[in-house]
Amino acid sequence: MSFFSRHFSTVSKTFPCSISNPSYLGRRTVPMSVSIRHNVITGSRQVLIDGQTVEGTKGYSGIISSNSSGSLGLGSTISFSFHHPPSKKDVHIEIRIKPSFLSFDYECLVDNVYVQEEEWKVHQDLRLGLSPQTPTLNVKVSSYRIEVINSEKKCFFNLTSTLTFPPSEPENASVWKSFSEQMDVANIAKSSYKSSHLRGSFPGFPSRFVGLNEDQFSEEFLNKRKVELEDFWRKLGGFPRIGGRFEVMRFLGFEKGRVAGAGA
Repeated sequence: MSFFSRHFSTVSKTFPCSISNPSYLGRRTVPMSVSIRHNVITGSRQVLIDGQTVEGTKGYSGIISSNSSGSLGLGSTISFSFHHPPSKKDVHIEIRIKPSFLSFDYECLVDNVYVQEEEWKVHQDLRLGLSPQTPTLNVKVSSYRIEVINSEKKCFFNLTSTLTFPPSEPENASVWKSFSEQMDVANIAKSSYKSSHLRGSFPGFPSRFVGLNEDQFSEEFLNKRKVELEDFWRKLGGFPRIGGRFEVMRFLGFEKGRVAGAGA
């Protein structure tokens, strides 16, 4: 897969919902997030539940795709059932991918009920004069370390994060991630704002360019890169609704990518 195809053509759509279960710890609902990642150039796609890929959902969805009967048609439908441990019940998911002008439209049904996309829900709250509950994310790049893996030097940065969603207590997480890994999740996160007016103001990720006379493992270079990464994460942490992006939360080490306090 080309660099362009990998980093600039993957669309990520998230559909948050609640699964009813009156018997679960006294709560009537359990939060669940359904996400579709779809590369609009190659057609490859997969479905994630609470940030984890669902087995059997990886495949191809192009403008023209084969349906369950083997005949060709416009777009495609992904339909499956799975057991959702937090709610202790079986859930049926259906995702419809429909070609639109120069893009695709996405629909999600959970137990035959339409679920609105995350962006739509926030727009509705704002239209009604409500303040959407959004977690506060704070990320620090505290240090870095160099490792030799398969005879190749690699640098990993320590990301320490705090996620706050009142009235819940703040949650903390710490992970070691390479520069490339951070760039990948930044591009996935940006793609999830594809249809939003916010996309144009999404924080720019630091350049991966290394000068001809620069040693990318020198203390001077790595300290400079550490500052650039921390500046990116500081801006991203303050970006609207980023605390609700499951792919980002899971990357930073929060359990199953869940949002603290969501659905409580």
